[in-house]
Amino acid sequence: MSSLKTIANRYEIGPLLGRGGMGAVYQGVDLQTQEPVAIKVLRPELVYQAPELIERFRREGEALQKLNHPNIVKVLAALEVEGQPYLIMEYVGGGTLGDLLKNQPRLPLERALAIALELTDALTRTHHLNIIHRDIKPSNVLLAEDGTPRLTDFGPANVELYRRARWLP
Repeated sequence: MSSLKTIANRYEIGPLLGRGGMGAVYQGVDLQTQEPVAIKVLRPELVYQAPELIERFRREGEALQKLNHPNIVKVLAALEVEGQPYLIMEYVGGGTLGDLLKNQPRLPLERALAIALELTDALTRTHHLNIIHRDIKPSNVLLAEDGTPRLTDFGPANVELYRRARWLP
C-alpha cells in the first residue's frame, strides 16, 4: 500500500505495522484530527476469493464498537471503499505483550498480575455482551505507551457460540 493513499478523504495510510492471515494493519493519520490511527485492511485477494470473510471482518468491527472498555482497542470507524473493507482503530503504540515477553520472558509478579487483571476485566465485558474472543494470545494484546494492555483482533470472535453455551454451568 502506498503511504500516501487516503481512505474516505479522511484517513491516510502510512507504514505497515503487521500482517496476519487475513490482512494487514497500517499506521495511519486521521486527517481531520491529526491523531494517529491503526487501519486494518483485508487482503484484496481474500475479498474476491472468499466474500464471506467480509462478513467476519464486519462482525469484528461491530463487536469492537460494542466493547467500550479501557482494555479493549476502540474502533473509530468501519468503512468500505470500492469493495475494500477497512477498520479504523485507535493507535496503540507500545508494541504487543508478545514483544514484551520476548524481551523480558519473566515479568515481575506485580506487572504480570496487573496485566492479567485488566485483561480479565476486558474479557468479562466481552462475555457480558455474549462475545467470545477465541484467539487470546500475547500478540493480540497491545500495550499503550503507559503499559496499559488493550485486547485486539476480534476477527474470530463468535457471538452465537456463547449464546448457545450459556446454559452450561
